[in-house]
Amino acid sequence: MYRILIADDEDYIRDLVTKSINQSSLDMEVVGCAEDGAKAIEMVKELKPDILITDICMPLVSGIELIKGIKEIGENIKTVIISGYDDFAYAKSAMDLGVTNYLLKPFLPDELFEVLEGIIEELRNQAALIRNMTELQTHFEDNVLYIQERFLKDLFLKQTGKSDFIDEGKAIRLDLEANFYCTGILKIQSDSFHKKWNFSNQKVVEEFLIIIKDQYFNKNIKTYGVSFHDNQLVMLFCSIYEDAFEFNSGIRESLKKMNQSLQKYYNMQFVCVLGKIYKKAEQISASYEEALSVIQYILPDGSCVIHYDEVKQLEKSGNMERDIKKPQELKEELILDIRLARKENALVVLNKILQYYEQIYVTSHEFVNMSILELVFSINAALVRSQATFNVWKDDKMKQYFKNQILCGTLFDTKILLENYITKACEEFSGIITNQGDKLVYDIKTLIEHNLSNEDFNLESISSQLFFSPNYIRQLFKQKTGEGFTEYLIRKRMEKAGELLKDPLNKIQDISDVTGYSNQRYFSSCFKKYYGCTPTEYREHVLLDKS
Repeated sequence: MYRILIADDEDYIRDLVTKSINQSSLDMEVVGCAEDGAKAIEMVKELKPDILITDICMPLVSGIELIKGIKEIGENIKTVIISGYDDFAYAKSAMDLGVTNYLLKPFLPDELFEVLEGIIEELRNQAALIRNMTELQTHFEDNVLYIQERFLKDLFLKQTGKSDFIDEGKAIRLDLEANFYCTGILKIQSDSFHKKWNFSNQKVVEEFLIIIKDQYFNKNIKTYGVSFHDNQLVMLFCSIYEDAFEFNSGIRESLKKMNQSLQKYYNMQFVCVLGKIYKKAEQISASYEEALSVIQYILPDGSCVIHYDEVKQLEKSGNMERDIKKPQELKEELILDIRLARKENALVVLNKILQYYEQIYVTSHEFVNMSILELVFSINAALVRSQATFNVWKDDKMKQYFKNQILCGTLFDTKILLENYITKACEEFSGIITNQGDKLVYDIKTLIEHNLSNEDFNLESISSQLFFSPNYIRQLFKQKTGEGFTEYLIRKRMEKAGELLKDPLNKIQDISDVTGYSNQRYFSSCFKKYYGCTPTEYREHVLLDKS
C-alpha cells in the first residue's frame, strides 16, 4: 500500500482529500497531514511517504520550497501540486523541480484519483525497473569471477574483438591501466598434501595461488590469475613502475618469496616462465605466447623463474647443449635400474633422457611424444614379464591421464608424471625381489638378461657392478640355482636365439649379433652344441612343424 502525506494550510482541504483517498479503492492510505511546509519536511523524514500532495501557497515554507527541501535531504517522492492560481510561473517552477502533476482548485475527487492512479502506475514501473536492475546486479555479482576469467582468457588468446581493453576491464572490476605488462605461466610440483589444501588437485593449487598472490606482490605490481586447461595457472602482471627493469626485478623477487613460503609451509614448489615485457595491453597475448612456447619444452634447472629472453639467448649461444648418451642406451639403462629397484639411479637416467628431448622438442615434438610413450610401454612390458600387480594399462583412469599429459601436456608435466610412474614401478620390483628370496641372485639374472647382446659380458662384469668378488658370485649362483654362471648365460643366449629363429625375417647374422656372438661361424658351432643342429636346420624344423 502506497503512503501519502498531505500538506495544506486549509483544514477543510486536508480533511476532504484525506477522506476521499481513504474511502477510495486505490491501493494507498494517508499517513499524515501538515498545515505548513516546515512541519511537512519533518514528517517526510519521519514517515517516509511515497507521494506528497501539497498546496503551493502556505505560510513559513511554500510548496515550492517544500519540494526543494525534500530533494535536499535526499528523499525521492512523487509530488502532486494543488493551487488556486492558474499561474504559469508556479507551474514552471514546479516543472523545474521535476513535478509533472498539477491540480487547480477546486477539483473533483475523480480528477485527484486519475492523477494518483497515474502516479501508482509510475511507482509500479519504477519498482519493477529497480527489481530488474537488482537482479542484473546480483547476476553480475554471482558471475563476476567467471566474466573476469573469460575476459582474461580472451585477452591471453587474442580472441577479443575489442581494442579498448582498459575501459572494458574497468567495467568488470579489472584495473588494467599500467605502464608495462608481462605474462607468466606457473607449473606446480608437489611432494605432499596439506590438511586444508589437497595439492594433488591442480585446480585447488591454482585457486590457492590466486588467493595468496596479493600477499607477495607490492602495490606497484597488480596481478591477476586464471586457470588454463586445469593444469596451468596464467598470471598477468601490470606494472605501476615507470622502469621495465624495476618491474622485472619486482616480479622475480615476489615469485621467489612466494615459492620459498610454499616450500616451507606446504612442501611444494613451482616454476614460472615469463614472456617479454610490453608497454601496450594489446601485446599481452604476445607475452603469453612467448611464455607458452618455452614452458612446453623447458625443464627447470633449480630456478623457480625462467624468462623467455634468457632461454632464447642460451639457445643462440649454444649453452643449452649437453653431452649425454643416445636415448636408446639410456632407455636400456633406465629399464635395468627399474628392474633392480634402484629408484634414485632410475630418476637420474630419466632426467638425462628428458634433457636430450628438451634440445629437440621445438623441431621434433611429435617424435619426442611418441618416444616417451614408447618408453612407458617398455617399462610396463618389464612389469608384465615379472608378473607385477601394478599394470598401468589395466587402469582406465591412468591410461587417460597418460594420454592427456604425454600427448597434450608439457615436457615438465611429463617429467613429473614419469617420476611418479617410475617410483611406483621401482616399489613394485622391490616387492618382487623380496618375494624371490635372494636379491643378489635376482640382480645377477637381471644383469645377464640385459647384457645378452654384449659379447664382452662375463663374470667380472657382474662383479664390478654388484661389488662382490667373482668367486663369491660363482659359488652363490651355483648354490642357489643349481646351475653355473656360464651355463646359465649360454642357455639364456641360446633360448633367445631359438625364439628369434622362429621368425623367417630375422637374418642369422643379426641373431648372432644380438645374442653376443660377433662371429657367425662360432655362433653356429655353439648353437649346434646346445640344440644338436645348426641354426638353419633348426629354422627348417620349426617352419615344417608350423606347416
